[in-house]
Amino acid sequence: MEEDSRDFYDSEEIGEAVRRFKQMVKDKRTSYFDVFEIEGIVDYFLDEGKISMANIAVDNGLELHPSSIALQIKKAQLLLVDGKVEEALDIIRVIEQIEDSNADIYLIKGSALIMLGMVDEAIEAYEQSIFHNYDEEDELLYNIGITLGQAGETKKAVSFLERAHQINPKNEQVLYELAYYCDKDGLDDKSINYYNKYLDIDPFNASVWYNLGITFNRIGKHEKAIEAYDFSIALNEDFVQALFNKANALSNNNQHEEAIKCYQEYLEKDQENDDAYCYMGECYLNLEQYNEALVYYRKAIRLNKNNSNAWYGSGLIMWIENQLSESQILIKKAIKLDDENPDFWLMYGKINHELNQYDQAESAFDMTTTLDPDNREGWIAYAEMQYERGMLQKSIDILKKAQKIIAGDSDINYRLTAYLLENNEEHSATDYLKIALKADFNGYRDLFDYYPKAQQNESIKQLIKEYQSTKY
Repeated sequence: MEEDSRDFYDSEEIGEAVRRFKQMVKDKRTSYFDVFEIEGIVDYFLDEGKISMANIAVDNGLELHPSSIALQIKKAQLLLVDGKVEEALDIIRVIEQIEDSNADIYLIKGSALIMLGMVDEAIEAYEQSIFHNYDEEDELLYNIGITLGQAGETKKAVSFLERAHQINPKNEQVLYELAYYCDKDGLDDKSINYYNKYLDIDPFNASVWYNLGITFNRIGKHEKAIEAYDFSIALNEDFVQALFNKANALSNNNQHEEAIKCYQEYLEKDQENDDAYCYMGECYLNLEQYNEALVYYRKAIRLNKNNSNAWYGSGLIMWIENQLSESQILIKKAIKLDDENPDFWLMYGKINHELNQYDQAESAFDMTTTLDPDNREGWIAYAEMQYERGMLQKSIDILKKAQKIIAGDSDINYRLTAYLLENNEEHSATDYLKIALKADFNGYRDLFDYYPKAQQNESIKQLIKEYQSTKY
């Protein structure tokens, strides 16, 4: 009780000091404040985001108390806020020689070094701060972790936050940030674990349920994501982003009709989100309701002419309906808006192939395989086009290049086997067939579709028989 009274007294005392300081500045006169009051005034203005007033306060304090280590630390802190890192470090290095056991000195030093990109040296300073700290260690570790995380050092951020969690497993701030930075670092299981630990303490935090939903959705656990978003919405009915994400998760889970209803509910609250209309169009596309899909893609474009996915979706529908010239124009528009999307280039390649515009198709397939070398569909579409043109060797060269990148892909290897057999390269063909049979034995029937004469080839039949025996 005495401690609470003291905190109240300090708050009242600082409040009065802030009032007197403001009046002093207004009257352009000087007044006396002790070190404790100046520290409180500086912190007050920092909390308010009034950096210039905080600077006036600390400079005034240093005129009154030039030897105060506490105020010099505050000055260094303010210099960091202003981005004057070297000046802050100069002050810290001086006072470090005078008082080398002050945790705040090393904390600010570490933050300054981080801003200079000197991460290892910053970590050393932070460890010194922890060594000399006498307050709540989990809070210090938390602050260090956040600073590292904001600097993009997520692995190190997680390391410090985990230490904070070990000291105080009930610190909700630590759990929240630990889950967040684990998520950013791709540590999905850890992230989910820490979010759940947070929810064990406070199950009514809508933001935590929302973040948990994001993680579940990203790793493909869409049903769990939907459940998490439902909790988030139940706790905060105005959480429209959770509603939007729930619709996305439903769509990802192939629950397209439910997703459409969810998008419609979202659009009642936010009618200006072109992505929502675009994603509704995608749902209708997946349901093969092409007219409805086109309606929503067009609504998305009316709201945002730069929505590349809406142009692409519209082009895809035109392609499905065999309106190739219209499709070509729409996909070209999508590419103009986003020329690094391999799906756009792949579709553009297919359309140009069907229009017998081979030079454009080749360029498109080249872009597809350059942007996404692991996309087997791009390589196969490219090889198929050359094969149909009678360019067998070119087809083989394309698939060999693909095979080096996606070595174990059965579709590529079966198709390559077929083309090599047709090119009278039986020995080489059997090498690729072995890889294909090992990856997916049942796919050997595709080989006969690509090259029916393979059914009469003794070497091929023998190999299939040998691999068949290993399956039982």
